[in-house]
Amino acid sequence: MLMYIIALISGGLAGVVGALLGVSGGIIMLPVNQFILGFSPAIAVGTSLFAAIFTTTSGAYGHFREGNVRVKSALLIGGGGLVGVLLGSYVFKAYLSNNTAILEMLLGLLFLFMAVRMGRETYRVWRQGETHPPQRAPYKYQSLLLILLGLLTGTMAGVFGVGGGFILVPVLIWCFGAAPYEAVGTTLLAMLPYVAAGAMIKTGQNFVNLPCGLLLGLGAIAGAQLGVVISRNINPLIFKLIFTLLFLYLAGQYLSALLSVVA
Repeated sequence: MLMYIIALISGGLAGVVGALLGVSGGIIMLPVNQFILGFSPAIAVGTSLFAAIFTTTSGAYGHFREGNVRVKSALLIGGGGLVGVLLGSYVFKAYLSNNTAILEMLLGLLFLFMAVRMGRETYRVWRQGETHPPQRAPYKYQSLLLILLGLLTGTMAGVFGVGGGFILVPVLIWCFGAAPYEAVGTTLLAMLPYVAAGAMIKTGQNFVNLPCGLLLGLGAIAGAQLGVVISRNINPLIFKLIFTLLFLYLAGQYLSALLSVVA
């Protein structure tokens, strides 16, 4: 029973974070699944990706209702992501699902990268204040770049169980001139097709704990709607600082677990 309560609460938190940052919520659900619920790394990845269906669906709907979505861009990214998630799922099944040390090392490096990126953004906001993204002239091959971006984040979804929103959101803001809320909404809609496809693949491969996945998802539905509501009222600097510290902690957890195995 306690496991199910933790899953429901964690899903709610992941939904709030997903709607605020434009991520699938895997950055919250993945470590909870492994370090609190005690799942193996492979099951933690699969269950996180399954629950992310609910986060992205709820968050995308909320932002679409608010007019925060570039539909064409989302479709292009999502299309590339479908190809990427097939590739990532194959790599995960064939090479990583039974190699927990390698998987934990990659997850640790992923969270370390996220901590560095979020920390740099936090420092920029602290020194300069929140600035509007520069207006960019359309790229000559804009559609192709969006598809390739989806290919990258879809592959990450298949391997790590995260949607790649921490890459999509800043790229849409700084390279394609999207407003922050527009970038978040577009990202959530873009992630939906490849997150759903990847989750179905991992369910078929028996890498999903369905009861916990469903409870994480139910919590995420409510949390994502709450996140959309409060997204305009939260201090972005404090929020980014909290998650910089969280990502550093998670990177340390994964990498220290690997070092203890090696030692």
